[in-house]
Amino acid sequence: MGIFRPVSLVFTIIGIVITTATVWFVPWVLTFHLGVLVYFPYQPKSEQRYMRITGPWSGPNKKNWVDGKDIPKACKLALVAAEDTKFFIHHGIDLESLEKSYEYNQRKKKAKRGGSTITQQLVKNAFLSRERSYLRKAREIVGAVLLDATASKNLQLDWYFNIVEFGPNVYGIKDAAQFYFKKPASQLSQRECASLVAILPSPNKWNKSLKAGAPSGFLAARVGTILARMKMIPADELIGSSRTASVSKGQKKQPPTSSQPPGDTGAPLSIPQGPSADIPADPLEQAEIQAEKAEQLDLPEELGEGEWGAYEIGKDSWGTEKPASNKQAPENTDANNR
Repeated sequence: MGIFRPVSLVFTIIGIVITTATVWFVPWVLTFHLGVLVYFPYQPKSEQRYMRITGPWSGPNKKNWVDGKDIPKACKLALVAAEDTKFFIHHGIDLESLEKSYEYNQRKKKAKRGGSTITQQLVKNAFLSRERSYLRKAREIVGAVLLDATASKNLQLDWYFNIVEFGPNVYGIKDAAQFYFKKPASQLSQRECASLVAILPSPNKWNKSLKAGAPSGFLAARVGTILARMKMIPADELIGSSRTASVSKGQKKQPPTSSQPPGDTGAPLSIPQGPSADIPADPLEQAEIQAEKAEQLDLPEELGEGEWGAYEIGKDSWGTEKPASNKQAPENTDANNR
């Protein structure tokens, strides 16, 4: 009997270690279903973090929460168009995107691209850090698969828009709508939605011209590409009940038609109607086909790369002329949502 006690103790310790490691390794994504999230966003230009509480059941902290029905459908569509065109098709991760990112990082000898889906970005923003490492990426992938298996796509979009960073100390679409456009989130137009989504990869760097109300050439190029991609993604059958985009001042609301593409008009987003050999009836099949087409429209991504960076550096968002420069701009260090 004496020999079994040490063996039993060893197995108990091993079990505790494995359990503890598992609890640490797997992000607690099931907390989304509780309706309350405590997470720790970053201070501007710092690695210091602070506590933020949000969620539909967060009591006094619900003041910074926007219900899914009040987030314009155009904002959700813009996010899918810009960040993850295969969002409605994959199961939390996009293996093809991860493979391309891995190959790119191997060539650059540095973990520079993450290839993250919207689901992965949500897991990272809510539970993980900005650290770029394969361990963090592994935790992100596990959390994304678990979240996608237990939460609807629309629930993921609702949480994403309520916790993502849109600028220095600007977290969630409610604060972003007020900070940049002085209006409630529910009244954002399609172009405003696309503009907010356009700065997500580097909100503390790319937001300046948006805040100034004079989008730079770089930002305008991103917004234009996002709007073009939005026209290619079927929305009505995939994105749940949400407000349609508001009509901007000076615009007349156009009557909805089956063939009208989603622009900055306030008309409901729609997919082409009628029989077509090129458009299958299943919305997911449509999404898969259109995602491939949308990805062919490349988004300008890195400030300082090619003509977009030169345009941005040559004239800043405030309209002040600067000496043109061909030097590579500093590497994007926040990339908070990738």
